[in-house]
Amino acid sequence: MKKAWKLIPKRIDKNKEEELRREPLEKGDRLAMFLAAMLTLFLPAVIVLLLVVGICYLLFFH
Repeated sequence: MKKAWKLIPKRIDKNKEEELRREPLEKGDRLAMFLAAMLTLFLPAVIVLLLVVGICYLLFFH
């Protein structure tokens, strides 16, 4: 069984990258990108903020 990192090409194919960049987006791609950004950036930040506020509340106001 091959390791996944060995299957990654060592050199980036510039022509393939440019071809993928020019490819038009599908209908649901913008919504999918927005949801992915929310899940990976904003949701963890909100969770950490709520944890910090919760700990401060328990330490100082309870």
